[in-house]
Amino acid sequence: MIKLIKMLSTKSLCFLFLYLFITPAMAQIKWPAGQLLPSFPAAAPVQDLITLRQNSPYTSAEMYLFASLKGTINRTKPRIFSYEGDAFAEGPHTWLQSLGLSWAEPADKWDLITKYRREISGLIVYDPDQIHTVNLATVLAKNKNALIASPLLLSKLTAAPYNLPVLLDLRGKFNSKLEVYQSLYDEYWPHLDHRLLIALNPNAHKAALREYAVALGTAVIWLDPKITGESELLNKFLSSMSPGGNFMGWWPQEGPGVERASKYGIATIASDWCSNLTVHSGTSRTVKIKPIPQKPELNNKIYVAFILSDGDNLQFTEHLMRKLWNNPDRGAVPMGWTVSPAMLDAMPGALNYYWQSATNNDNLISGPSGYGYTYPNTWPDEKLLKKFVSKTEDYNKRAGLRVITIWNTIVGGINPEIGKVYADQSKTLLGVTAQNTGGGLTIYNNSLPGMALSCNYCTNEQAMKDHIARAASGWDKTSPRFIIIQAQPWTNISPTSFKNVANSLNEDYLVVRPDHLFQLVREEKGITINP
Repeated sequence: MIKLIKMLSTKSLCFLFLYLFITPAMAQIKWPAGQLLPSFPAAAPVQDLITLRQNSPYTSAEMYLFASLKGTINRTKPRIFSYEGDAFAEGPHTWLQSLGLSWAEPADKWDLITKYRREISGLIVYDPDQIHTVNLATVLAKNKNALIASPLLLSKLTAAPYNLPVLLDLRGKFNSKLEVYQSLYDEYWPHLDHRLLIALNPNAHKAALREYAVALGTAVIWLDPKITGESELLNKFLSSMSPGGNFMGWWPQEGPGVERASKYGIATIASDWCSNLTVHSGTSRTVKIKPIPQKPELNNKIYVAFILSDGDNLQFTEHLMRKLWNNPDRGAVPMGWTVSPAMLDAMPGALNYYWQSATNNDNLISGPSGYGYTYPNTWPDEKLLKKFVSKTEDYNKRAGLRVITIWNTIVGGINPEIGKVYADQSKTLLGVTAQNTGGGLTIYNNSLPGMALSCNYCTNEQAMKDHIARAASGWDKTSPRFIIIQAQPWTNISPTSFKNVANSLNEDYLVVRPDHLFQLVREEKGITINP
């Protein structure tokens, strides 16, 4: 070593010193076989916090640019955190505080390009006349270590102090949207990781999940299963994915998209408006689960469980759920919060935060229909479905989730054979819900209760009260009755809403957690209470 140092020039020694002691330790994204989503390196304890908002003529161009900056820089060590919030958002500092991270806010976010200039090789210019070239640029940014640049920003980015060269200019190379994605499929898809496909609308998703896609270098598309030409190309992508692969982002339309992916045995992990998955995926993977509290005694009562829907959506757990978690009435009455088992990979620190700050009345359960949103009735391959359910069981056990809300279309019930698959492959499940409103109780394989919701997507307090009254109609007080109300969060439903509905019920009713309701059902039906 001494001999080597003598051979180095003074300039080289200075560079070596700077590299070893000033450059942050770089690491690699890890994605072991069998893991749903990759793990990022540990996030830096102090994050550069920037705000991305639509407030200037160049906002769209800047959002593409800084999303790609985040992806490029955070790939080796997450150091940039952004706030892109709207009325549903949690606030700029909320997660940084919850995750124990500090932050510094640059006077001008453009200063970060200077700060991280030595980690950037250059620019990929997209074609504004063929906006889907933004998605192609997103795919190519990782291997080129490049930022996504609008022609509007070229003169600024190529001049001092940035001096970024143009590595690839996509202007004038494509005549249509389909040409862009056909090129992606023919030239690049064969060399990409087929475990993941991401869908982002380049007109809407200017940042958000785009930083995650840049960091991973995975395929990014926006193809509509209802449009001829797009549908056929979409099928080619889906049919060539790895068994058990996942679809992230979102669809042009929910039902047709989720159904199409389901037909190929692909689950959708809704996440298009996630804004900091590169940071969240670099948090500690230790999740400390709290045990289920003692269930209430089984009596001749009407047991009501409340569930807040949409937790399969990672952006909901990142944004609106975190905002609702601060509601002063949280914990006043029992309720189920749907979350995604995929948080174990994508947002482990956030999942642990929810567990550690949960009250005994907060019951975390799995959103539809397991580790991803899918319609199990639609899966053509039973062996592949068994693997999906088995993987869900593994993730649910480690995430502490004992109830699953299963969706088969927005209003569909569970086919008996599908129910048996869940019963066979998910031995620790207490129960599952179904979307066929008022469809009653089914015991699958003599071991797993499946209960149709009494309201599958209630939008206000009065609707919840009405559905409870309807489901309780004719009760003769000689046996217990069980009612599950699922409400959606996007129309101001909150813990206060559930508290108000609970307070409107008389002494015949008892509001319980969803896991407790299924334990009571199991007790009443003579099934093991805690499998």
